Amino acid sequence: MMNRKFARLSSAVLLTIMLAFAAGVSAASADGEPISDNGVEPVFVAGNPSCTSLGYAFGFKVDPPNGGTYNIDGVNTVTVTTDGTYFDWSSTLGMDAVLAKGGPNANSYVYDPPAESFGDGGLASPINPSNGEPFGLSHIEFCYDYELTASKIANATYTRTYTWTIDKSVDDDSHEGFTGDSFTSNYDVVVDQTVTDSDFAVSGTITVNNPTPFTVGFSVSDSVGGTNATVNCPTNSLSPGGSTVCTYSASLASKTNGTNTATITSNNSNVDGTTASANYTFGDPTTTVGSETITVMDTLGENLGTASGDKTFEYPITFTCDENEGTTNNTATIVETGQEDTESVTVTCHALTVTKNANTSLTRTWTWMIDKSADADTLLLSEGQLHTVNYQVQVSATSTDSNHVVSGNISVDNSTPIDATLNSVSDVVSGGINATVDCGVSFPHTLEAGDTLNCTYSANLPDGANRTNTATATIQNTPSGTAGFSGAANVDFSNATMSQVDDCVDVSDTNVGVLGTVCAFDAPKTFSYSLDFGAHPDADVQLECGDNTHTNTASFVTNDSGTTGSDDWTVNANVACAQGCTLTQGYWKTHSDQGPAPYDDAWKNLGPLEEDTIFFKSGKTWYQVFWTPPAGNAFYNLAHQYMAAKLNILNGASAPQSVTDAIAAAEALFNAQGVNDTTLSKAEQKTALSLASTLDKYNNGLIGPGHCSE
Repeated sequence: MMNRKFARLSSAVLLTIMLAFAAGVSAASADGEPISDNGVEPVFVAGNPSCTSLGYAFGFKVDPPNGGTYNIDGVNTVTVTTDGTYFDWSSTLGMDAVLAKGGPNANSYVYDPPAESFGDGGLASPINPSNGEPFGLSHIEFCYDYELTASKIANATYTRTYTWTIDKSVDDDSHEGFTGDSFTSNYDVVVDQTVTDSDFAVSGTITVNNPTPFTVGFSVSDSVGGTNATVNCPTNSLSPGGSTVCTYSASLASKTNGTNTATITSNNSNVDGTTASANYTFGDPTTTVGSETITVMDTLGENLGTASGDKTFEYPITFTCDENEGTTNNTATIVETGQEDTESVTVTCHALTVTKNANTSLTRTWTWMIDKSADADTLLLSEGQLHTVNYQVQVSATSTDSNHVVSGNISVDNSTPIDATLNSVSDVVSGGINATVDCGVSFPHTLEAGDTLNCTYSANLPDGANRTNTATATIQNTPSGTAGFSGAANVDFSNATMSQVDDCVDVSDTNVGVLGTVCAFDAPKTFSYSLDFGAHPDADVQLECGDNTHTNTASFVTNDSGTTGSDDWTVNANVACAQGCTLTQGYWKTHSDQGPAPYDDAWKNLGPLEEDTIFFKSGKTWYQVFWTPPAGNAFYNLAHQYMAAKLNILNGASAPQSVTDAIAAAEALFNAQGVNDTTLSKAEQKTALSLASTLDKYNNGLIGPGHCSE
């Protein structure tokens, strides 16, 4: 402000100032005139100048120059602190100059700072030449004009937008192979970043102050790098000491740093307008849209990582026929935006088909046994008695199986569209039994697409247990390893092809000659026949009185190996011609002419009526009495034993005295009974039972000549 204000000084004043400097006043300044604390060097003006005389718009005089605070215009104040020679000052209004007056003519030092000042210190009046010290202060005058003041803030803003694209690709999206094969596909995930800056703007506030005692109307314009801003002020008029804050904004075409200048124009002739400037710089974006850094996830590659610019992620994935057959979709995703791209890899897997059958065979060898038996091996017969001996010849067989073999065919079918490399074809029977396999080719063997390899196999087995027979075709996998394809068949000997040894025998007997042929499926088989023994013309085995021995043998011979076997049976028979032998009452009751057993002609010895002979006075025949159960009646107990003893004696059996006495006593008891009376007294019952006991022992061979074979 100083230069502008001094431009208003009259030529006469300027001349005075110049003369003063020429007369040596300026030298005084050089010799130590007081320079203010703010470094303002005073200018000497002779006479008694005033602010207005020096061209300043207004002046405020402090006279006398005492310390204190002074109201300048009802709005602004100035405060002075002084020791009478030097003074400090401060004000609420910017001062253009300060006149420090003293000396004989109230000469002045004009302190004119380079810009309006709101305070300073160490000011003084001109130097007294006589002592080189400042004259005492006569008064102080503050020079000023009125102008609006302003300050401003400038904020540069813009928006940065991050956009992304994602693209996923795979070098091989289809594979074809066999079970056990594996394949590798290489994936690329490319993310591309685009950065766009937009919405460039400068905005802020303009604070307008009216540090004057006048009401001032004003207008505000603002220019941002040559672009007019839009300004909004709450008022266009300020009362004395008032202020207001306006806002402004301007949209720019580019992100170019610059200076933003506001111009405030006053509508009051006593008050000047002003300007306010602020630099603006576009630094980091004030608003961001989208993500500067992204994270890329992948359904197969998992977390691929982050990107803050264009980037390519690469990774391989291995697919196997065992786990990935079919189509595998693989999606890469930008986590922050949700953008994604998908690639698909299709794995087509094939398998060889292995089929087989299992034919079984064995040799069954039969071992035969023969057993000959009869229902008697010792006979005691009376002379002329016939006794039937019943014979049985049984042949049975057991078998032993050997030479168990399983064999058959194996077919390996490649009904796929690709060739297979066969390393081997094997066949194993459960239990770790390896079969011999013949495919007619050497391995490794290329089994072309659509072809079938036919093989045969056989294995010797330890027995005929049920097993499982598994054939396996082993292929060479890509890129390494092997895989097996199997087919199985049950090994079952229930319907095996059988070679039989000695499965039939011819059986004969020395008594009757050929008995017949027996085969294993009919075994065991029993041949039965009977022979009558006795010293009798009708006997099959003729015996003589005394001891006789008859041995006969049954035998067989096998149809294949001619193996033989035999068994015999011996019957020792004694024919008691001199003393005979006895038979029980059970024998005699069943061997009459009425049966049911074969008739024994010894009954003829009883008389012409034989079994129909009337038994004493009982009114019943001998046959009827034999078949009447005793049911506790001692009469019938004695009668049964009596009749058997009589028939034994009539048949030639000798009898001891005790038996003949018992027979006589029994006859006496029977004759003593009334007609048809079979009731006995207690005494008679006791006697009858005693006699029956003696006769029973005789009939059973316990006493007398012995019991005949029945």
